[in-house]
Parts: sequence; C-alpha cells; structure tokens
Amino acid sequence: MSDVAIRIRGLGKRYVIGAREEEHDTLRDRIAAVASRPFRRLAPGGFAASTTIWALKDITHEIHRGDVVGVVGGNGAGKSTLLKILSRITTPTEGEADIYGRVGSLLEVGTGFHPDLTGRENLFLNGAILGMRKAEIERKFAEIVRFAEIEEFIDTPVKHYSSGMYVRLGFAVAAHMEPEILIVDEVLAVGDVHFQRKCLGKLDDVARSGRTVIFVSHNMAAIQRLCTSAILLQHGKLARAGSV
Repeated sequence: MSDVAIRIRGLGKRYVIGAREEEHDTLRDRIAAVASRPFRRLAPGGFAASTTIWALKDITHEIHRGDVVGVVGGNGAGKSTLLKILSRITTPTEGEADIYGRVGSLLEVGTGFHPDLTGRENLFLNGAILGMRKAEIERKFAEIVRFAEIEEFIDTPVKHYSSGMYVRLGFAVAAHMEPEILIVDEVLAVGDVHFQRKCLGKLDDVARSGRTVIFVSHNMAAIQRLCTSAILLQHGKLARAGSV
C-alpha cells in the first residue's frame, strides 16, 4: 500500500473578478441576471469589465501518511484556496488532487453548521458527513462536548453561539472524529489563549497517532512546534517545500 496521503499534480484555480458566469439554474437566477445587466460596469469597448486571477497556479506536491505539513504564506497567497480544493469544497480549474483517506476539515468558523439546529444536532450531522456511524458518534459525544466546553449550551441552536463557541465545537468535532487526514485553516486565530493551547495539544495527539495533518497558520511558533515539514505559497505558486 502506498504511503502517499495526498498527491497534487499541476493544480490551478482561476477566478474571474467583475464578470458573472452565465449559468442560471433557476428562473430567479435568470431574472436577477437580466435585472442586473444594465448596472454592470462597462469597459471602454462596451463589454463588462473583468479580471482573471489565478489563486493557485501549477501546484505539484506529495504529502505522505503521518506527515504534519504547515502551509505558510502571506494573505492572498492561495492557502485557503488550496485547502478548500483538498476538502472537496472547491473544484480546481486545472490539474488534480488525489486524496487517499477520509478527510476531516475545519476551514472556517462554523463551516458545515446549520444555524437552526442545536449543537447536539450539528454534532451528529457533521459526524455523519465525515462518514462516522451513529454508534461511533454516540461513543465520543461526551468527550467532544467536554472538549468544546459548551455542555450547558449543547441543546441551544448554534445561531445563538458566539464565534468562540462555534470554533470550539467545530474543532472538537473535526479532531475527535479520527479522520485519516485532518485539514485545519487558521483555527487558532479564534478563541482565547486557554483554548488555543487545547487545540495545539489535540493537534499534537493527532500527529503522534500517525494521522496526516495539513495546518495553515500565521502563527510561526505553532508551525514550528507541530509540523514536520512545510510549504510556502507566494502569489498562488509553490515557492518552497521542505523542513520547517
């Protein structure tokens, strides 16, 4: 069995800024497109002005099982776009990324939560999305809630949660569901110092268990502490890959 967890080949993601793609799936979409057409900003030639931006371009890399990889780079370097593609949230414009194993992702605060469902209901929903059986979720339920420190609010709709409560529950679910590949994007930017330490401790545990972790952060101390290797993105391209 190959020890490759993620194989990325020629990956690229292009966005068109200022021009809407002509894809109208519903009557409402068609009406909105027609209504907005007169207000579109026009270029000198009379056509809608647009700019093509490559958020990622020609990324090729392999991540092996058990690697803890830090992804670093400035704002707009393409870090979050890369993680969204690896999490199957966004499709690439070109190239491909092969994932070998079950993925657990925490990309943004409250990603995947339904605001009208309670914390308990969202926990079971997210566990099911990650491919966990109900019995497995029930077995880990108390541990997840205890880690997230939201015991008294577990039956409250998450739309009433603070951003800190959102991220605590989201991180707890993703980290405790034992995915083979855990993808974490800047989760340590939200929450107090106490919870940040808990996150780092849990990521340490995940890394020591032999699972693969991809960790985006601007916190260089955390990258150095947790990661066995790192990749540096600059303007959507892979500038360097190697030791932290």
